[in-house]
Amino acid sequence: MKSSLIYSYQIEYNDGFRTFAESLEQLALAERYGFDTVLVSEHHLVDNGYFPAPMVTNGAIAMKTKTMRIGPGVLLLPLYNPLHVAEHGAIVDVISNGRYVLGLGQGYRKEEFEAFQVPLGDRPGRMREGVEAIRALWTQPVTNYRGKHFVYENCTLRPQPKQKPHPPIWIAAKMKKAVELAARVGDAWFADPITPLSVLKERMVDYKNVRAQKGLPPSGFEFPLMREVYCAETDEKAWAESKDAFLYIYKEYLDWGHMLDDQGQPVPPGDERALGLLRKRFIIGSPETCVRECQMYARELGVTNMIMRMKAPGLTHERVMSSIRLWGEKVMPHIG
Repeated sequence: MKSSLIYSYQIEYNDGFRTFAESLEQLALAERYGFDTVLVSEHHLVDNGYFPAPMVTNGAIAMKTKTMRIGPGVLLLPLYNPLHVAEHGAIVDVISNGRYVLGLGQGYRKEEFEAFQVPLGDRPGRMREGVEAIRALWTQPVTNYRGKHFVYENCTLRPQPKQKPHPPIWIAAKMKKAVELAARVGDAWFADPITPLSVLKERMVDYKNVRAQKGLPPSGFEFPLMREVYCAETDEKAWAESKDAFLYIYKEYLDWGHMLDDQGQPVPPGDERALGLLRKRFIIGSPETCVRECQMYARELGVTNMIMRMKAPGLTHERVMSSIRLWGEKVMPHIG
């Protein structure tokens, strides 16, 4: 199992530069331990300064790293023209010397779609066509693509990506149809931290069924899973140091209607079950606990890459560095 990081940049200290600069120190440490990938998430119109431009941030990270793969985690593709995404992705792949991963998602916040004047109901169609168009633009000398939402005639994308045939395309999904779409048009299903294990198992069956229809093997494929992660010397210390920071993030998810219970049903804002549900889905604890959790996800789901959000608003730089260091020294040797 590979170890990776994901950042949801929310401005702290009223200083966006410091917020980002600290993450670069964290990434330098993670890279020394052999972490695989760093992803940057995307949201718009959020009061706390949530970074809305993952492609720009990816380019900055590319210049400060040497071996880690880089990408959005995830870019809300229905809000974009695929040509723009293909061009920006190709450039990041070139300047990073072939380290780009394109993580994509449909999005779900009504406010974002209204602001960009994109109908919420068009998400699946724009997602499918967008991925198809990007793949064509990345691999064909001259692209001709015709869909309901996007049409490209005699379109030439230059420069082409360094990776051949193209950078991997990960698709975040949690609902059945979205997971099936990920299997049809993506290179990997990127599973989110909200969905409970029981539902992830059901969705994996759906994912493998579509792969079988395409003639692809039922095992041996890349499967990244995102989780909230914090590692400290003991379980009690890890939870005490990180709880408030991670719950700050999940208050937003609850407010946005984006959290599910163990049966896959939405959890309403203010639901008293939330804390208990979250504790089960986070990987927060001692190195031994973290190793045990990772081994469980590998055994139960076939996870090949643990995508970890170790930084949350209010969690100090020193504590994030300590968590990365413990993970690199005490967890990675037992899961890699």
